[in-house]
Parts: sequence; C-alpha cells; structure tokens
Amino acid sequence: MCGSAEIMKKKNTILTYPTWEMNSFRDLLDGIAARYPENIAYTWRDPAGDGAVCRTYAEVARDVRNLAAYLCAMGLEGQKIAVSGKNSYLWAISYLAIGCGCGVIVPLDKDLRPDEFSDLLSDAGCTAILYGEDIREKLDAVDCPSILKLPLSMADTYFAQGDALRRAGSRSYENHTVDPDAPGVLLYTSGTMGAAKGVVLSQRSICSDIVSVCTQFKVHESDRVLSHMPLHHTYECTTALAVLYSGASIAFNDSMRRMPSDLTLFRPTVLVTVPAVLEFMARFVRKGYTEARGGKLLLGVQRAATGVVSGTLGMVSKTGAEKSRRSIFSTVHQFMGGRLRAILVGAAPLSKDVFRQFEQFGYAVYVGYGLTETAPISLMHNDSYRNPDDVGFPIPGVQVRIDAPDENGIGELCIRGDNVMLGYYKNDTATAEVLRDGWLYTGDLAVQTESGAYRITGRKKSMIVTQTGKKIYPEELEAYFMKNPLVSECMVYAEEQDGIQTLCVAVYPDITEIVRSLDLPDETDLSTLSEENTAKAKMLLLDIVRTVNAAFPPYKHVKKLIVRKTEFLKTTTRKIRRGEPENAGDSADLNM
Repeated sequence: MCGSAEIMKKKNTILTYPTWEMNSFRDLLDGIAARYPENIAYTWRDPAGDGAVCRTYAEVARDVRNLAAYLCAMGLEGQKIAVSGKNSYLWAISYLAIGCGCGVIVPLDKDLRPDEFSDLLSDAGCTAILYGEDIREKLDAVDCPSILKLPLSMADTYFAQGDALRRAGSRSYENHTVDPDAPGVLLYTSGTMGAAKGVVLSQRSICSDIVSVCTQFKVHESDRVLSHMPLHHTYECTTALAVLYSGASIAFNDSMRRMPSDLTLFRPTVLVTVPAVLEFMARFVRKGYTEARGGKLLLGVQRAATGVVSGTLGMVSKTGAEKSRRSIFSTVHQFMGGRLRAILVGAAPLSKDVFRQFEQFGYAVYVGYGLTETAPISLMHNDSYRNPDDVGFPIPGVQVRIDAPDENGIGELCIRGDNVMLGYYKNDTATAEVLRDGWLYTGDLAVQTESGAYRITGRKKSMIVTQTGKKIYPEELEAYFMKNPLVSECMVYAEEQDGIQTLCVAVYPDITEIVRSLDLPDETDLSTLSEENTAKAKMLLLDIVRTVNAAFPPYKHVKKLIVRKTEFLKTTTRKIRRGEPENAGDSADLNM
C-alpha cells in the first residue's frame, strides 16, 4: 500500500509504489480506519494554549459516521450540502461525512460575498450548508430561507446526536449507498478567464487521481503536510485526501501571518503549495541574506558548497545530496521547520529560478499540472524525474495528446482518463465545447519535450496573434519580468485600436525592492515619493522592459508599461484574473 515501507519497483525508468484499490470516499474511510487506526490524521493549533490538538484515524472515522447519521436524521440524505469556512478539522470531517454517508458535496469559497453565496447555493440546489464561525455574518445576510444553516461551532452536538442515533439502532450510514460514478462533488471554478462554472466530479474520478499520484510520489506514514491553501479548491482537497490515503498527517495553518510559527510548531515534511506562496518565501529568504551583514558573501559560499555536494554525493545518492544541502542551508531549513524534505507545487506555473533555489536548499521540488475538471492532477514530476522546464508526465491511467500542433509543436493539451469530470452543472453547451469524443480540451497550450515530458506554454484564450499571424504567449514574457526582484506581479496583454495592436505590461512593483534600489528609508511608500524619486522609480521599471525586450524578437516587444498602485485581482490559488477589467491598470501609462 502507498503508506507502507515496501520496496519500490522500477518500470520504464519511472519508480512506482504499491497502492490499494478504492473507488469512493466510503472505500477511503473504511480503508484508512482499518490500516492506520492509531496514526495521527489531523492536528491543529490549540486555541486554548501553545500546543496542538490531534485526532487519530479511528477518531476521524467515528466523527464522520456520527455526523453522517445526524445529517441523514435531518432529512438530508441524497441532497446537495455546501461546506464553507476556513480550513479546519470540522471542515474536513463535514466533507467526508457528506460524501461517505449522505449526499453530494458542494465546497464553497469562504471569501464569496453574501450575494455570491446566495447565487451559488441557489444554482446548486443546496438544501443545507455547514459553515465556519468566520463566515457567520455573511451567511446571516444571505436570503435563502429554505436552506438549513448548520454552524460548525455546534459540531460536538451533531456528533453526540449522531452517536446516540447509532447506539439506538440507526443504520442510516451503513445503509447509505455510494455510487462512485454518480455526481459526488460540485465545485465552482474561480477561473482566470471568466465567470465561474460548476464542475461535476464523481467520487471515482477523485479516488482514481489519488491512487495514481500515490503510485509515483512516495508519501510515508511518518510524513506531515501543512495545509494552508483553501480546502474548497480541488488541488488542496485532493492532495489532502491523498495524505489520508497514505496514513500520514495533516496540520492546519489558519493564516499566512502564522505560517512561520506553524512551520516551527508542526514541522512538516511535505509542503503542498502554489507558486505565489513559494515565490513569497524565496523573496523572504533573499531579503534575509541581503539585510544580514556579510549575507551576500555567505550565500555565495553556500551555493559553491552545494555545487560541490551535487557533484560528489549527487552521483551516488540524490537523497544524501539533498540532506547535505539542507545542512549547508541550515538557517533556511530551520525556518521551514527542520524536517521538510519535499515541496509539491501546482495550480500555476513556477519560475525556473524559484524551482532551482529551493532545490539548492536541499528540497525535492515536484511540479504538477491539472484542472478542477481533472480532479485535478493529470501530469506531474515523480520520484525518478524532476525538471524545472516542464510539468512532467501523465499520471497512470491518464492519456494526453496535443491537438493541432503548430510548427513548433505547440497545441491545445487534451486529456482522457477516469479523473475527467462528468461535465459542467446545468450547462450542456459549455460541456460540449470541452468534452469531445472522450477527450477534455483543456484550453491550455503545451508542447512535448524531447524527454517525453510536457511543458505548458500558456492559455489558448490569452494567446495574442499579431496582424502578421505571429503568436505571442503572454506567460513567456511574464516569466522574464518576474525574474527581476523589482517586479512583484505582472500581466502582459494587447490593446487594439484601429486594427493596430500594442503589447502592454501592467506591473505591480515590489515596494521594498524599489525603495532599497533608490537608497531610501525603509518606511518610504510609493505614494509619498518625491517627484524626482518617482521619475527614478519609473526609469528602473522602464529599464526592466528594455531588458526583457532585448531577449525577444521585435514582434514580441512590449511597447507600453502600466505601473499599478494595487495588487491584481486573483483567484483563490493566487492566479491573476485576466478577464477582470480592473486588472488592466490603475495608474498612469508609461509609453515606450
């Protein structure tokens, strides 16, 4: 099984691990309760002290069954039930209870506005919502009198009543039938290119994804993963279920502000995250070296030392080389909790520089690719292959092809497998547009590399075609802009007037780096810059545009720079929403 210490098998140069079969969340719960009853499944910060609270797999199974019995007693069997609120043990138990013994799960983003909650609850046809205390005020403002509101602050009461029902002979949980191929989860996307759509996934699609991932990435029973991305997002939720499948433990981080202290408290061995968070950590580390006396020299010495380690130990043992690099960068390692060994990154492209930086620190960095529509992981690095230039190979059971490749081999990525969605909820037209002959047309552009792995080049909808037919992929240019520490966020797009296209870049600068480059006091804010220093700051950014332009042919040159005063609007996984008008710019244009 995935969590055991069995010997790895080598097949077609890819290491694979034994797994156990499951097709539904009921299979998952029964399997983990039998295999790992005394293992810690979840842990979180004790609100009453400085320590942590833990729950074993046996306790998880008990709470899930009791909550499911309570929900069925409330007349909710077979219904759509929403779950929303910050990441917590009770959120996770609610998800499993609905899926294992009640109905269809509808995870909702806790950051929705009251009117958005109302719209989605109505659209989904939910009859109840389990919610955290953090969104109570929002739900109080939601005008849905027919929806049963169940605050998670009352969870102990639900557990107790469910337990009493089962002791009295209720077998609603045991008698509930889970159809792994029926709609199991209804997820509303927070896409970068337009309005959200309801993605319908079966439990089999999610379970097949979990098993396939665990065949190629080893999760040990001793592993601990820090959960910090929103659980309503399928990337965080599916990887969390994979952790449970393996008998490992999940620690909940309740805010980015507490991330450093939670790394110290929970000491994770695996971090599942998105590029924006990893890039923030990279900037934090770089800032530490820059501000420390002799920091730049120390960084150079450490990098040289890791080069020696990679050239000697790396030839004998990758694991040994990684441990040595973590020892060399001991300060960084302690900041990450002291036990971290691997970082899994998905949901958006990761820059090569950040990938290499964390590999240099001694961590194995795995990049994957997927969509909500594919439950979500479809391609990923594995325990025998990692490369900053691509997103790896299809996971077992998933087929991939490139549709209509151009002269460079770039075309739309298409995916087929058990992990693919059933369709878009109440939207046959949108479903027919992307599901054709069993293939999901992802809307992402990709190319297959010489190694056989795949590289994502951009979004089909964001691709810019010039008047002469040349194709420009904004993501390619954005990656170059993001290499500069003065750039915190950016978006490349085209403006068209009278048939003439102008390539633009909107930049949200890194205030700290701008101030440091101008040798100004740390507390200086861009809004308080003098006219002279504002002009200097603009020149710094214009120089970046010129540097990027020099790396590309003329038809890819940016002609217009927009300096933003605020961050871009983003999805819950920190991807910039390209379809939002406000993201085009909110400051004066700087024409090149």
